[in-house]
Amino acid sequence: MDPENGEARDLRGESIAVRGETWTVDRQVRYGDCELLGLIGAGRSNYGSSRTILTPFDRPRRLDSPAAVHVLRPRRWLHELQRAALRATPFGGMSAGATGSINLLSYQLEPALALFRHGITRLLIADGVGLGKTIQAGLILSEIASRDDEARGLVVVPAGLRRQWSSELARHFGLDAIVADAAWLARTARELPPEVNPWGLPGIYLTSVDFLKQPEVLRTLEDLAWDVVAVDEAHAVGFGTARRTAVHAVAVRSRAVVLLTATPHGGDAAQFDTLCGLGRRDGDPPVTIFCRSRGELNELPSRRTAILRVTPTPSEQRMHRLLDRYAACVCREAAARRDAGARLAIMVLRKRALSSAASLLVSVARRAELLAGRAAEGAGDPRQLALPLDGEDPPPDAQPDAVLAAPGLADPDREGRFLAQIGEAAQQAAAAESKVAFLLRLLARMTEPAIVFTEYRDTLARLASILARTGRPMVLMHGGLSLADRAAAQRAFNAGGGLLLATDAAAEGLNLHACCRTIVHYELPWNPARLEQRAGRVDRIGQARRVHEMALVADDTAERLVLAALVRRAANARRARLGQGSTFTLITESLVAGAILDGTALPEEAFRPSSPANAPPAELTAEAKVEVRRLTCRVWLKAERGAALPKAIAVSAVGRRRSTRSSAITCIYRARIGAAGASVLHEELIAVGVRRAGRVPPTARRARADARSFLASEPALRSAVRDWLEPRLRAVSELAGRAASTLEAREVATASLLNQGVAGPLQPALFDDRAIRARTARQLRAQVTTGESERRVAALGGRRALVPRLDLVAILFSPGGPPP
Repeated sequence: MDPENGEARDLRGESIAVRGETWTVDRQVRYGDCELLGLIGAGRSNYGSSRTILTPFDRPRRLDSPAAVHVLRPRRWLHELQRAALRATPFGGMSAGATGSINLLSYQLEPALALFRHGITRLLIADGVGLGKTIQAGLILSEIASRDDEARGLVVVPAGLRRQWSSELARHFGLDAIVADAAWLARTARELPPEVNPWGLPGIYLTSVDFLKQPEVLRTLEDLAWDVVAVDEAHAVGFGTARRTAVHAVAVRSRAVVLLTATPHGGDAAQFDTLCGLGRRDGDPPVTIFCRSRGELNELPSRRTAILRVTPTPSEQRMHRLLDRYAACVCREAAARRDAGARLAIMVLRKRALSSAASLLVSVARRAELLAGRAAEGAGDPRQLALPLDGEDPPPDAQPDAVLAAPGLADPDREGRFLAQIGEAAQQAAAAESKVAFLLRLLARMTEPAIVFTEYRDTLARLASILARTGRPMVLMHGGLSLADRAAAQRAFNAGGGLLLATDAAAEGLNLHACCRTIVHYELPWNPARLEQRAGRVDRIGQARRVHEMALVADDTAERLVLAALVRRAANARRARLGQGSTFTLITESLVAGAILDGTALPEEAFRPSSPANAPPAELTAEAKVEVRRLTCRVWLKAERGAALPKAIAVSAVGRRRSTRSSAITCIYRARIGAAGASVLHEELIAVGVRRAGRVPPTARRARADARSFLASEPALRSAVRDWLEPRLRAVSELAGRAASTLEAREVATASLLNQGVAGPLQPALFDDRAIRARTARQLRAQVTTGESERRVAALGGRRALVPRLDLVAILFSPGGPPP
């Protein structure tokens, strides 16, 4: 409303007086009979501060008339013009990304532009490890939060990454995320009235997928609509699991869905379809996939990979030969009786043998106990962990008893003799392992911090006991540590360097590139995608030095014949800038196991990554480059959100001492495009130059008089500029209309889904009215959601009838012709 006559009008950029101080209107939102005004201080006592008021409860007074003229010195005039240019935002452009804490790269803006400019509501960001998927999701979250103070977002992550996500959002985007766990939920439920949903307040909520899937938690989330739901490590949401059910139930109630994973395709088409279907409703378009590798983007120093061949000792060679013979016998009999369990047991033994002789000795002894029936019924191995009853992800670095218990040979006595011989050979080999000696010599030549990865925790413990004798500072990280202990280990290593011994439980989500660039694979995992997860801890955005990756490979073993070939193929692809992430995700552990156990080569089609069927719009790459330049300029000039040019026209003059018969007038217009009576969708500055007779005004008084004289004939120039703007209006209208159609369809579907079951039958208890109160609360929330949805749909519908607005904001007098 106009503060003076109560008529509806756009007040953005106008100077007003309220509560005894001067303010500039930055934001304007209408709510029926009242109006919210976001203000930025413009007086001496409140400059730069922010305040929000509601009219008509506050009655602001306009200070500047639309035709007011302010004459400024050239430097001040340029400064004000820069502030106005920084304020101008194209349709679908970003504002929250202009922070000095992020070194923005253009490809990181593409998912956000796909959502805000093109109306694509389901995004799968499947970039390679270390390319900043967290930053890309954070840009979307911060932009949504900056556009709407009432916005609510949900970030679903593995339990071990909650602390890191909270830190990243706070440091890079200033988002104070609410870490939602059992303690938070209990505390909030006590503090709020019973009818208030703890998740219903505005904010960004950060929770773990295993906490989300609990029925009592999921039930409270199903009554709410979300502005955005982001899912990290989305590949872990498996088909037919409680995790998938919970995440999908929340995602279908969200206006936007952002899925993050570095391994989107695990070689299982059904699993990939499940991932792409998260948050999809009937009639929704397919998910849009962003799958970029470091080689394609050329954003990081190239990684150097070295395969270090280790010659096994005679005892180790005998151990591997005995295990090969035993594995061949078991696989032959298992194939005849179609027993997959026996093959799994052999897979575990082969992997344990390639890890270390000591690890194989433990597993062979445990298998002999289980097969002989001497293991206590129901008693767990003391090396095993307790069940993850606290909502944590189960650590993957302990040997699985259930797999080792599967019988292999039909003749138990023969199998017992095999195991006894293998165990004896493993015990002899463990006395002097070749890889341990090689690792000691390698680390002795290193002066920089390094990370040594191994697959199993008992191998890690053995290495730690041996390396401790060298006196080198050492940190351990494995699946048996609590979240607090893992965080402490990460801080200790980043602060002090030294040596980090880690299992694959530490290979996801951790940033260790601050002090380290060297990775050592003590053994090669059978799932090649884990290699990228390991290397991604140091080979990521922010790493300024070349990363060195070394793999210790035992000669004359499956590790040398199969796994090393995969590493070499990936390194060649990186050097050729072909990328490797999509190839590795297609090579599954089962394919590798088949090649090792059956002695067959990997099928060639395993190395042919499929092209995403739902590629982003082709113009996104160019749009992102333009947008990152605009945001970088805002950072460089240290622009603030409320740095707005007042409504008065800024006038200045340069070259006053030059004597010329003619001069030029440069007019700066602010072009806005938006729906009538609604917020502005597109804003830009347009410069137009015209010649005039007479010299540059020599004084401020003369400049003011000449400017007012020019304003009398300015409408003709304005009409010409409006005609020039017409094609741009059509382009923005078409783009906004397409985006609005998609957003409107999802908004309507979200409201319909939330209203289901609200008015269903209810059987109240005789002396307990809690069910009645609960349904009443749900009905109230549904009414609020319906009203909000109707308001959003009306706003989106207004985008189909956009109107331009042209305001003259600055005039510059200069000698000669108009400046270029």
